[in-house]
Amino acid sequence: MTDELAPFRRRIDACDEKLVRLINERLKVAREVGQFKSARGIPVRIPERENNVIARALELNEGPCPPEILEKVFRILIDTAVALEESLDSAHPEK
Repeated sequence: MTDELAPFRRRIDACDEKLVRLINERLKVAREVGQFKSARGIPVRIPERENNVIARALELNEGPCPPEILEKVFRILIDTAVALEESLDSAHPEK
């Protein structure tokens, strides 16, 4: 039976590889945003933007991912990005 699952597992592994790449790409961009904000004294957290990002993700969702799970995933991504931005900001306390 395990051999019968192999094609599915390969597809899942391929999806996981893409997800890891995309998550890291997103966080690299967030780090750049953090540098931009820090240099200009812009607050790290902008609740309106965070809400817009989540709303957009939910609009893009065609299933089968339940909306509440997708929202949790995006909250984790946003919180991680904020933590990266804050670590940049704390590295430059003069700003």
